[in-house]
Amino acid sequence: MQQPDGRRERRPGRRSARVRRGIVSLLLVTLIAALTGCGGVPSTRAYLAQDRDNRWVNDISYLEKTLPQVHKNLYFHLSEQEFHRQLEELKQKVPACSDEQIEIALSVILAGIGDTHTGSNIGSEYRYPLELHWFAEGIYITGTSTEYQELLDARLITLNGKKIEAAAAALRPMLAGANASWFKTQIVYYLPMPGILKYFGLSQADEIELEVELENGRRQTVKMRPVSYKDYVAAEQPAGPVPLYRSRPDENYWYEYLEDQKVVYLNYSSCRQMRDKPFEIFAKEFWDFVQNREVNKLVIDIRENRGGSSTILDPFIKEVKNSDFNRQGKLYVIIGKDTFSSAVLNAISLKQKTRAYFVGEATGGEPNHYGEVKQFKLPNSEITIRYSTKYFHWLDQDINTLEPDKVIEATFAAYRGGTDPVLEWIVSSGISPTEL
Repeated sequence: MQQPDGRRERRPGRRSARVRRGIVSLLLVTLIAALTGCGGVPSTRAYLAQDRDNRWVNDISYLEKTLPQVHKNLYFHLSEQEFHRQLEELKQKVPACSDEQIEIALSVILAGIGDTHTGSNIGSEYRYPLELHWFAEGIYITGTSTEYQELLDARLITLNGKKIEAAAAALRPMLAGANASWFKTQIVYYLPMPGILKYFGLSQADEIELEVELENGRRQTVKMRPVSYKDYVAAEQPAGPVPLYRSRPDENYWYEYLEDQKVVYLNYSSCRQMRDKPFEIFAKEFWDFVQNREVNKLVIDIRENRGGSSTILDPFIKEVKNSDFNRQGKLYVIIGKDTFSSAVLNAISLKQKTRAYFVGEATGGEPNHYGEVKQFKLPNSEITIRYSTKYFHWLDQDINTLEPDKVIEATFAAYRGGTDPVLEWIVSSGISPTEL
């Protein structure tokens, strides 16, 4: 995440003795940080190596030493003994493994910790030209290259003869700590990776065979090879209608007045401030707007919000609580598989403090979870390791997802048709309003 620049403006000609002492102190702190590491992260200097195998062994050793020091509670799920056993075992396998295999193995070990905010980024120069999404009807190809244009919007049936759902399940160790919703959201990112498919025995060669069901219902078998990002040319998406919640993808928060239905729809897709309009200013504009309109329902949509800072929305939730919208049948919150991290905390706050009715799908994020992520890099490979520094305990009941009051699943039919059954139900039906 981008952090604000905290440097202070220099004012020449005003260096007092106290300032000079401060500069000396700062230099000393900087020197100590360089020697010992900052924020609890040890120095990497002693772990640098020239030989390939030693580089990897030292990286694994650095991870083994560092992560328990900086994580809030590393062994809450995976035991300390098992964590060290797995890393030691990987060290022994280094000479026989490729770099990619070691990266994947590290990611699997980190996933086994059980904290969805702790892990490493897995990337690959080569991928199969597939963008996938898991809808209620199955896994669909929502993006591909021009070479495979005919596969756009096709449903995946098998991968190398294995049912696609079973192939996805075989990759479960990549997302060991994820609930069912987050698994469906994230696993489609790993399925097009050749190295991961080979690692889990789903493929023996670069070329894979896919069985798909086209839009016309006809089934087709396709052989596909990976391509590099620079060679990837995306196929043109078929023109079609776009539902309201997907109409402004570049804005973190916005609202629209559905005048005919007297509904105010507020989309909150990221818990992050917009530079050109801080949320405080946005909220004031919003309340000024609704005060001068006839509004029967307020809808807050966080179904695609994957987090950031939960505190941004707190003042707004307080205002909602004290508003005329805080009545049964007047206030709705849309959640979904992509609702994660801080967005889940916002959802819980709305549930606890208001009479909002929740519609959509179970959240990808857990109500009680580790978060407030920081990161460090391994000395030689420079792989970025994310780790949690705080535990958020919001519910006495230890559940792994937040369920809506009314389930309306995201379907491919709605995606392809540009409709939104969730908002349509809220606007046209909803629940009977009552007074506080």
